[in-house]
Amino acid sequence: MSATLLAMRLTKAVSPTLACLALAPLVARAELSAELLDLAARVQYGYYQADARAIEAAQVALDRLGDSPGVVYYRDFAALRLAQLGGRDDDKRLSDCARREAPAERAGRAAAEAAVLAAACALAASDERRFEQALARARAFDDDHPRIALLEAWALERSAARNPGARAELEAKLAAAAAAFDAWTPTIDDPEWGQAEALAALGEGALARGDVRAARDLLERALLLAPDYSRAVALRTAVQGARASQR
Repeated sequence: MSATLLAMRLTKAVSPTLACLALAPLVARAELSAELLDLAARVQYGYYQADARAIEAAQVALDRLGDSPGVVYYRDFAALRLAQLGGRDDDKRLSDCARREAPAERAGRAAAEAAVLAAACALAASDERRFEQALARARAFDDDHPRIALLEAWALERSAARNPGARAELEAKLAAAAAAFDAWTPTIDDPEWGQAEALAALGEGALARGDVRAARDLLERALLLAPDYSRAVALRTAVQGARASQR
């Protein structure tokens, strides 16, 4: 039942004062949800803009919101994004995220989402054992989750930096992640991260191969999802330069 419909029924049945008291928890939850979504967006914006201070400011606000599963998720997510930027990161926050188990009441996609984030934090913390354990949990809950393939690609990216021969495998895994995102139908409660990163990484690979048109298309798709993504913006500028030189 919507909050509006509930309000109409309450005001017919009880006094206005009692109706307001009955609605207060619903209003509080709605405001908390809106605040949490706003803070999640700030974390994403900080990451895409490579602005560690924006993420740190969101962390301070998240710390005031209690310990509901949603708040804990985005608190862990902020720790991940800060670590990925290479900025000031709290090792305890990151290790807590890597150790996090899905709440007992969660199953399926929600449990997979929690396990994926734990795996991402473990990867950022270079904790290979916990990374593999969390990724296995995520697969058990939802093997089609697109961020599983993305995390596998991120793990390959580290080895590809040392072994150029692994580049083809990395691009295949990134392509699998992008395809999984395309096939995925998220719910309104699902977090939104990873797709733009996969597309930008594919675009970078295409540019490195000299496939300027594919790079441009991939980066435009990434920027449609995350217009503030500084990595994708820089790569698009490089693509424009490459196109100009080909004329």
